Amino acid sequence: MFFINQFCLDSSPKVMFILLGLSLLLLLSACSETERQNENPDSLDVIKLEQFCLENPPLIGEFMDLKIYEGGVSGMFYIPGTEYEFWLVNDRGPNIVMNDHPLAEGQNIKLFPFPHYAPKVMRAQLKDGRFEITQILEIKGPQGELASGLPVPGLDGEAAEIAWSDMDGTLAGTHEFGIDAEAIAMDAEGNLWIAEEYRTSIWKLDPAAAEILQVFTPLAEHPSGTLIDEVYSKRRPNRGFESLAISPDGLIYVVPQSPLWNPDRSVMEKSRIMRILQLNPTTNKTTTFLFEMEEAFGDIRQRDWKIADMVAINNHQFLIIEHATNGNDQSLQINLIDIAEASPLLEEWDGERTYEQFITAKALKKVGIQPATKRHLIDLTKTSYPSTQVKPEGLTIVNSKTLALINDNDYSVDVDPNSWKLIDTEVPTCIYLIHLAEELK
Repeated sequence: MFFINQFCLDSSPKVMFILLGLSLLLLLSACSETERQNENPDSLDVIKLEQFCLENPPLIGEFMDLKIYEGGVSGMFYIPGTEYEFWLVNDRGPNIVMNDHPLAEGQNIKLFPFPHYAPKVMRAQLKDGRFEITQILEIKGPQGELASGLPVPGLDGEAAEIAWSDMDGTLAGTHEFGIDAEAIAMDAEGNLWIAEEYRTSIWKLDPAAAEILQVFTPLAEHPSGTLIDEVYSKRRPNRGFESLAISPDGLIYVVPQSPLWNPDRSVMEKSRIMRILQLNPTTNKTTTFLFEMEEAFGDIRQRDWKIADMVAINNHQFLIIEHATNGNDQSLQINLIDIAEASPLLEEWDGERTYEQFITAKALKKVGIQPATKRHLIDLTKTSYPSTQVKPEGLTIVNSKTLALINDNDYSVDVDPNSWKLIDTEVPTCIYLIHLAEELK
């Protein structure tokens, strides 16, 4: 103020011109800030983002002269009462898209360098600026046999995945306990619950040995299976259940990664209708709720949007990750879904359309179906979160003002499409503590 007051004492034209310019700059700055806040008045301010990276991941093995390490973490859950300890789960093991390989012949091919790899549940702790893995449990079947990351037999629908074990196109086969784990949570009794993509299924595990206690699946032929709504078998390949949350009242909630291919893949390019499956693990009763996914913009097509994880705030509100990266555009969001006023759906639409064919929430409302509401809370691209870590896949609540997030680094491996040699992408696995300016509510 002293600086401005000194200028005000001088009424020369030059000084008055400078003052006018300063005033306009301040006014424009204030207007810009007001527009930014009004654009999303419900967002939460992030006051600090702390990064903790895994510095010495365990070695899985060597393939084509490349050492490949543990990673691929796709889900996390904060263990209540601990000093930043978490349950983590990784997916089906190192796998690389090979659709353009000369031997692929137009098929949906994945290379599995280690076809006997068993997906893992890991316990981790943040310590001294990094995170350490303190326990590793290989996921097992009900008789103690190791699970596998290979595809499940019988999934022969549209664009079914085929597993190779080498660059010569040797088939790696399938496995009845194949699992592509994507989310993890712990119930009040300490049991671990996992959402997985292959069958669009939910696995209940014994926490002491990571052994199957029960599997909820839309596929009747699955061993140890308890049937859920058959429509969830219509998942887009590699886009099954991606997120799982347990509400305080003990109900299980899961969401697929993308809209179901229902009735078929024709809905993939336009539909924004997502399903939330609610499961009562005591009665096995299920209910479905709907919400609207984010929309296409710029280089991001509707098909690029993915749900990554979810976590319960209370019995009707959930945080959920929605993200998309394509071309020059990227969106990494943490949103709040509220099912309090949403229509509980116990059966499929009895008209000529599937729910996915309604395309938007507005169309659902016209026929009396109320979708869950959604608020945009955090835009990770506006924080120090690295844009190179395009798969923020695990989310959990530490306390009312702190969230934890983990990225899936895809085991830091990819392939050069010219030489077909494997390359190290040098993407680390990191946990981020997101400190909020105000409490979640």
